[in-house]
Amino acid sequence: MSLYDRDYMREGPPRSVAGMVRGITAFHVIFGINVAVFIMQFVFETGWVRHPLTGETYMPMGGVSVHELMRGHVWTLFTYMFVHGSLAHFALNMMLLWFAGRGVQHLFGSRHFTLLYLFSGVLGAVTEMAVNGFVEGDMTTPLVGASASVFGLLMALAVVLPEEKITAFIYFIIPVQLRLWTLAKGLFIIQLVFGLAGVLFHILPEGMNIAYFAHLGGAALGWFYARSLGYGGRPLTYAGQWQPAQYQQQRKPAMARTRVRPSSEAEIDTVPLSAQRSSDPVAALMEDVVNPLLDKISMHGKDSLTEDERRALEQASRELERHRQAKGG
Repeated sequence: MSLYDRDYMREGPPRSVAGMVRGITAFHVIFGINVAVFIMQFVFETGWVRHPLTGETYMPMGGVSVHELMRGHVWTLFTYMFVHGSLAHFALNMMLLWFAGRGVQHLFGSRHFTLLYLFSGVLGAVTEMAVNGFVEGDMTTPLVGASASVFGLLMALAVVLPEEKITAFIYFIIPVQLRLWTLAKGLFIIQLVFGLAGVLFHILPEGMNIAYFAHLGGAALGWFYARSLGYGGRPLTYAGQWQPAQYQQQRKPAMARTRVRPSSEAEIDTVPLSAQRSSDPVAALMEDVVNPLLDKISMHGKDSLTEDERRALEQASRELERHRQAKGG
């Protein structure tokens, strides 16, 4: 099943204007800012730096570089991820943002979406500037575009839904079905190969000003962010890397405890149920599974549940019903 065929990814029925305003998410805001800045740049032709001699526009404002940061323009670390250098650059980034950003918004929520977008962009810029500045000696060429941010979003989505089947188009023509993790991993390897080839051997053609290391930095942040939330394995924490396995199991976060295997036949045995801590299986099931998910629904609404959490709640409900019938019989 495609990601956007799932119930919680479908658009709801038409709403009132007030309902639509309340339904605006961080994804809508960030996507809208990118579109608005693009219109200002390429339709109204504002926000460009003009050459002091010829008067021609040659560089968009808001780009980040070591030179800009040394001038105290720290805000360019954030503005650069909303500025693009060409129509093709903008279109490709918005395609990825539309796909990966919507998925992250629905699965993680607005807060995590915003942090992922911004942190991936910042780390991507720092990575690219470090390579350009200290390896190539280029301190002035500005970095622009949302590429690092969308790579972070794509990698985070791939960590959460690695088996999701999607259709990719080679050269925008040939359709190929891929696992989402395969796509993300393949793009990461391609960026790494081209980035190292350009830095070590200078074999890339002239005019290919692609920020490969910004993509790599953004993707690394997206992977780490999703793993730190408990997806794709044991949560990555500083203490967790040094504590004994028995102590790690005792301190495992509630979010990780309630997650189940992606198989449709997964049982609630992935949740540390009653037997280890309580003689009452119903009470333990309520404490470990049902109550945390009901609290999340109360605070953020039913749509905030991930697919695994929905499945866990359904399985817990069936288990409680079975206990009730057994007790009644």
